[in-house]
Amino acid sequence: MTKDRTTVLFLGDVIALALSLFLMLAIRFDFNAQRAVVVLQVKIFLFLFVLWLIIFFIFDLYNLRLVNPNPRNIGLLAIAIVTASLASVLVFYISAYNGITPKTNLAIVAVIAFVLLVFWRRLYYTLFSSRFVQRIAVIGEGPAVDHLLTDMKKNPHIGKVIHVQKKYTDATDIPSIDILIAHNVDLEGLFYVSREKDCEIFSLFEAYEALLGKIPITLMDDEKAVEVLTRKNMLTYRFIGRSFEIIIALIVIALSSPFLILAICAILIEDGRPIFIRQKRVGKNGKQFLLYKLRTMVKNAEINGAQWADKKDPRVTRVGRILRKTHLDEVPQMINILKGDIALIGPRPERPEFVHELEKAIPYYFLRHTVKPGFTGWAQIKFRYARNIDDAKEKFEYDLFYLLKRNPLLNLGITLKTVQIIFTHQ
Repeated sequence: MTKDRTTVLFLGDVIALALSLFLMLAIRFDFNAQRAVVVLQVKIFLFLFVLWLIIFFIFDLYNLRLVNPNPRNIGLLAIAIVTASLASVLVFYISAYNGITPKTNLAIVAVIAFVLLVFWRRLYYTLFSSRFVQRIAVIGEGPAVDHLLTDMKKNPHIGKVIHVQKKYTDATDIPSIDILIAHNVDLEGLFYVSREKDCEIFSLFEAYEALLGKIPITLMDDEKAVEVLTRKNMLTYRFIGRSFEIIIALIVIALSSPFLILAICAILIEDGRPIFIRQKRVGKNGKQFLLYKLRTMVKNAEINGAQWADKKDPRVTRVGRILRKTHLDEVPQMINILKGDIALIGPRPERPEFVHELEKAIPYYFLRHTVKPGFTGWAQIKFRYARNIDDAKEKFEYDLFYLLKRNPLLNLGITLKTVQIIFTHQ
């Protein structure tokens, strides 16, 4: 079954690459008048695509666990496309194959191919997940196991739990499976199951990481907390990341400025001043700063103090609902990025009033303040807006995953997913 699924995925990629070439040729050439040039371009890109598919294999894009078009996997695909394009530059621009160095053509194909490959993998994941669903067995007991089973029911696209047992007895009791999730099972038993069932084996912690992209607080310990505390980014990465953030912030401000002017006028017409609000937020190392936003609530909405926002909060104005739906109210935070208060990617900064409450209620919550907060983040794209302490607790479990796994590739994927959410108004 796994081989068949991989073959279908590979053939879909081949079709996507071929379609990207056809679309580029249709845009750039007249098939009748420039037949010879078109044939030459086809020959060049057929060779290119063989190279690209090899690079895709190197990047492990045919690992079926990486098919889900989530931010991590989209980021991986983007890096693979960039790498393939750079390899193409080395092959064709340096050697000037047949006297042709198709700079514009290569760029067009790369962009179209990326879009088509993301679309294909989303289609594959959506249409074929029910047929190619992963069969999962769980061995173990306790609150953490019960929590996992509940989460798996909420996310049926990940796989179907077809077998559960509290204690390991014998490998013959377990049906054919693709994944075994084991908690407090002896190593000899795991060895026999792995040999008999030819399946992947995850610990409970690994299952949450790999399948759900979160770390339950019940599985956190001081050793993992120290790992978060001691993680440092290289100076080069910090410099490149900071430069990228500044460029993105300036681009967002420039592109959104006409809409911001309209939003400002709408706020003034509906409810007058103030247009902007400045809220105290907690940043890295617990340092407080002022976060900028367009006002979306009625005046004096928090005259009685900070409150958790409801889904249909009556304090939000009519214009405010539109601004929140389009995320325009968040654009002034680009100023916070330029000032260095927040990063582009990271845990969202919370209000001091809530932080004191959450640190008492949620173990290890202070770890959020070991990194600079972000305009967007892993928890923001994986979980709804937190409306109470229970929501904040579950959202923090996604923050824990980011704190333990953060890297440039994951950040790229989160950025791309955030753009998708903004344009699809999810």
